[in-house]
Amino acid sequence: MTRYLLDIRLMGSVNRQIRRLSDQLAEKFKSRSRFVVPHITLAGPFSTNDEERLVSDFTRICAGQPAVPGYAIGGYGFFPDSRAVFINIIPDEQLREFRFRLSRTLAPYCTLRKYDMDSEEAFRFHATLAMKLDWLTFQRVKWYFRNQESVVFHHHPLRATLLRNFRILCEYDFIQGRMLSRAQAESLATRKRDFEILKLGPDELSDRD
Repeated sequence: MTRYLLDIRLMGSVNRQIRRLSDQLAEKFKSRSRFVVPHITLAGPFSTNDEERLVSDFTRICAGQPAVPGYAIGGYGFFPDSRAVFINIIPDEQLREFRFRLSRTLAPYCTLRKYDMDSEEAFRFHATLAMKLDWLTFQRVKWYFRNQESVVFHHHPLRATLLRNFRILCEYDFIQGRMLSRAQAESLATRKRDFEILKLGPDELSDRD
């Protein structure tokens, strides 16, 4: 079955900080298969029989967004039920409304999950670092984070991504105001244009050390 996911990719120094932290956790607790590359989930994973409508609705909602969504990064949090550790994401009103419009538009023909249908206020934005840990490891990770410094947020290009089977299908660039193909989304030249518009330094261009 084809699986779709809507998320926000993390870029620049924020991406690098979170990758390093996730790698440190994987090495320290010897559970690499359970530690994931973080992103900010907007909806999913879900399935649908109408990909054309999905792409059309996604494009329409992104293009109709009245202002560029934004967010800040908070401290660390934990989901006991799924034994997950994550970074708190503090959305602005634009991001809250954007996610809510997406979920309500897709609900009639996509198999959204219960939490995807949460209200604007109830939905918990987060970037997962690890999930489905065994009980003991989860307790050790919680203790470990008592002394960890928070991720330092730096402004970076914001894109909403539609993935199909965990590969980019298309991606909306709010900075340039256009939909990108997978090739464009992964292009360094496209990324460079974003940073030129934002007038950020070259250190923010790469997601890798």
